[in-house]
Amino acid sequence: YLAAVQQMVPFVCGGGRGTVFAYGQTGSGKTHTMVGIQESLVLDLWAELTSNEKYAKHRVFVSYFEIYGGRCQDLLNERQRLQVREDGSGEVVVGDLHEIEVEDGSALHEVMETGNANRTTHATESNDESSRSHAICQITMRIGKKFAGKLALIDLAGSERGSDTKSHNQQRRLEGAEINKSLLSLKECIRALDSNSGHVPYRGSKLTLVLKD
Repeated sequence: YLAAVQQMVPFVCGGGRGTVFAYGQTGSGKTHTMVGIQESLVLDLWAELTSNEKYAKHRVFVSYFEIYGGRCQDLLNERQRLQVREDGSGEVVVGDLHEIEVEDGSALHEVMETGNANRTTHATESNDESSRSHAICQITMRIGKKFAGKLALIDLAGSERGSDTKSHNQQRRLEGAEINKSLLSLKECIRALDSNSGHVPYRGSKLTLVLKD
C-alpha cells in the first residue's frame, strides 16, 4: 500500500484518475491484499479531504460492480445486470450503475464491505472460495456535477494454468477461459499504452472497455 497506492491519494483528490490492480494466479492472495488496501485507503483519503480547505466542496461517491463471464453485475444493487456502451464522443458509460454518496470514511468502508460480500466465488483446484469475477470499486469525487477525481480499485479474477483446471466441470472451464481472455486483453492494452501506440485495443474485453478512462 505504501509503495503503490498511498501516493495516489493527493493525486486523485487534485483531479487525477488513478487505478490499482491486484493481479496474480488463483489462490495467491489478491482479494486479501485488496481488502487491506481498501482499509488503509479509507483512512488516508478522508485525512486528505479534511486537512485541506480546497477540498471542502468535494463530494465522494462509490460504485462497485463485477464482470463475470462477460457480464457486468452491480454489487450494490442486488446484482442487477448493467449495460456497457460508448456514447457519441467515445466515452464509455455503464448504464444504471448504482452510486452511493458517502459522508465519511466509515460509510465508505461499509459500502466496500457490502460489495466484497456480494462477489461471485466458486471452489477451484487452488482455492475453496476463489473470486471468479473482476471486481471494480470506483471512488469518484465531484464538485457539484463537475468531475474532481477518481480512483479505481480492481481485484482481478485469478489466472489459471491448464493443469489447475483438469477436474473442473464445463462451467468452471468456461469461466477460466473468459478470465484468461480478459487478462490477455488487459495486458495488450497496457503494452499499447506503454509503447505510445496510436491504437489501444480497449474493445478486446468488457474489462478493458469499462476501464478505458
